Amino acid sequence: MVSDHDRRELFEALERRLGDRPAAILMELLPPVGWADVARSSELAAQGVAVRGEMAELRGEMAELRGELAELRAEIRAQLPKMITANIASMLGVAGLVLGAAKLA
Repeated sequence: MVSDHDRRELFEALERRLGDRPAAILMELLPPVGWADVARSSELAAQGVAVRGEMAELRGEMAELRGELAELRAEIRAQLPKMITANIASMLGVAGLVLGAAKLA
């Protein structure tokens, strides 16, 4: 593996041989890490295929969640009239108790 010291030695040798500007340009063209760390286009393409597969899987899961949310929404809408009726009955009961307590007082 090439160290920073090795890169500096190379740069200094290039400066002596080519001059400051050409040496700097050449060093900028070199990758900052070893060639083993540079990805090939085939590897990037394989990663792209994998990412597209994962995205398709996530889209499927999102569609499933949308279906479940629609089911929950339908259940809540079905329960809403019962909840309203129970609430009105409770309010009438409390009103009756208040009126009864007022007559006793």
